[in-house]
Amino acid sequence: MISNYIKLAWRVLGRNKFFSAITLFGISFTLAILMLIVSFLETEVGSTKPVSDRDKMVVLPYLHLSRQYYDTIFVYDTLIVDEEFVIDTTYNLEEAGSSNSNSQYAWWFLDRYFSDVDHVRDHTFFNSGTSFNAYVNNSKVEMNVIYADHGFWDVFDFRFREGFGFDDATVDQESPVAIVTTDLADEYFGRRSGILGEELIMNGRTYKVTGLIDPPGVSILTFDIVVPRTLLDENSRGVEMGFGGYMASFVGEKSSDVELIKESISVIESTIEIPAPAQEDFDRLRVNEQSYHEIYADQILDLDEPEDSLRVMKWVIISLLALFIILPALNLINLNVSRILERSSEIGVRKAFGAHQSIILTQFIIENVVQCLVGGIIGLGLATLLIYIINDVRLLGDVLLKVNFRFFFWSLLLAVVFGVVSGLLPAYRMSRLQIVSALKQNKL
Repeated sequence: MISNYIKLAWRVLGRNKFFSAITLFGISFTLAILMLIVSFLETEVGSTKPVSDRDKMVVLPYLHLSRQYYDTIFVYDTLIVDEEFVIDTTYNLEEAGSSNSNSQYAWWFLDRYFSDVDHVRDHTFFNSGTSFNAYVNNSKVEMNVIYADHGFWDVFDFRFREGFGFDDATVDQESPVAIVTTDLADEYFGRRSGILGEELIMNGRTYKVTGLIDPPGVSILTFDIVVPRTLLDENSRGVEMGFGGYMASFVGEKSSDVELIKESISVIESTIEIPAPAQEDFDRLRVNEQSYHEIYADQILDLDEPEDSLRVMKWVIISLLALFIILPALNLINLNVSRILERSSEIGVRKAFGAHQSIILTQFIIENVVQCLVGGIIGLGLATLLIYIINDVRLLGDVLLKVNFRFFFWSLLLAVVFGVVSGLLPAYRMSRLQIVSALKQNKL
């Protein structure tokens, strides 16, 4: 029975080719935009390499030191006591400004206090945001560098095209090795493979390439090269205060460990004394532990609390997706009403020969789903082409959209949902049409 409905749906598409072409264009274009949105969300906040454990991750992005200042405000009043004027003086303490300082962490601060956090499977402390320029064949090559420990390769699951990441011994021995992305390899060496053992000069130091990886492709983790963190010199008063260029990432065994890790970090925070060089200016310390999704939302919305940013961002995403689905679905409902209207006599004959209401309803929903699936396949091809173009011209900067199995699954699911939503109402109204009305009148 279902196969007959599918065959019938395919024949219906061929009856009015111009009308079907317009409908398929609308469906495919709408679904292509939805697929791009899904691909972007999957890349940025989904479980994709190299940050597959986003939902299990807690991040320490920066250290916050502060001091609140108060002024004593005196209030003078007079009272009459025993027929004499007496001055009554009171005072209030009011806030009179504050001093605040935010910065990423010093290595020693993270290593001293957060090397053994409960409920953590893997952790890494790494320094990002440093860049150097090199000149190769009279062309400038910019290198964004991460100085990392060996745990970097356990927390983030990069795909190694060649070689491997460095271990703890390599870090301790300050070995000048480098893991580079295929983009940097192409710019520096002129090829995207076969570069193991090659030497690269950065900031006056020569590094030996021991690994080749794909670019991370996510906005929260951008770099071209990773080297051992012991090759970074840290000497400044800021480092003594606990400030530096490092951040921390912790990963639990399961997503429910995120809150447990945050609680453990809060307990550790309560035991930390403000570093001596900072005690003159500050009397409060916060480490600002956040989940991956909270820090991502906070970077976009920057509300008072990361939890607020995440909550608002979720509602914005849900609202936008609903809008992109409902509005085209309403338009497609109108088109389906016109299309089904032309077949009222056909439905009347079928009902006269005993076709049940549920059969008519099922038939039209399946026809619409088939139509949307065809549009979905076209839309998937269009979305794939757009993703290739967007990545090729780096329209989203360091963010690289991906086409993967999950992307394909969500795309087909969107097509099915779109077909059911846009076909249910007209199909239901047609299935309830009386036989006489269907045969004599050409309207719903």
